[in-house]
Amino acid sequence: MNYKDPENILLIICGSTGIAALALIFRYLFIVKWGFDDFGANLVFVIIFIVGLVFFISYLEIIQKVIPPLFKRRKQTIENQDILPESDKVKDIEPTVESEPEEPIENEAPLINELDVIREKHEQDEITRKREVLEVAIQYTRTTFAPFADDQNINHLCEYVIQYSTGTELKNVEPIRVKDLQNIDLYHFGWNIWNHFRINKQDDIALFLKIVFAKNLKDVDTDTIRKKLTFSEGKRKIRLQEKL
Repeated sequence: MNYKDPENILLIICGSTGIAALALIFRYLFIVKWGFDDFGANLVFVIIFIVGLVFFISYLEIIQKVIPPLFKRRKQTIENQDILPESDKVKDIEPTVESEPEEPIENEAPLINELDVIREKHEQDEITRKREVLEVAIQYTRTTFAPFADDQNINHLCEYVIQYSTGTELKNVEPIRVKDLQNIDLYHFGWNIWNHFRINKQDDIALFLKIVFAKNLKDVDTDTIRKKLTFSEGKRKIRLQEKL
């Protein structure tokens, strides 16, 4: 606080006058109400005046330190608000600069379409491959059993092979009737089909044989069938084949 400033001097004088008046009131009360003598009343007057003046000057110090920064911040806020419209105008002047980075985004569309084409081609190739593998298995089944079963039984067997290739559970199976074939021949047929598809364990093909050729393998359990899939003892009409 600048005590040489005329405005500050005027404030202190006005405040001192008010404090002195308040001190006089208290001096009067101490004499009239509480029976103090002149010395005691004067001492009260001096104490009240000094304390009041100190508080008043401290109050002025605080006010002058706190109020100006608040007004300064308020002024800066107003100035910033006045500047914002100008910055908006600057942005509006340069729309072409912001639009340039969008060009690479447009180039991504062909890339995405190309990936979709690759995925679709892969799916089509996989479907074609599975169909060709199945066709080979069906042709092998027809050729192999043509001398040993009639058309109806061969057609049923082909249906069961299709179900096996897709992992579908066999239902409503009509056991296949064959002639002039031993169990070892059926085992070899089962191993050839399993080796061709390679989609599950040998236990599954053993169960497949047990269900499909139920009449021939009624006395053989699936575990025995699995163990004898590659046996080559005795005479064989259906041989093991690494590739159909």
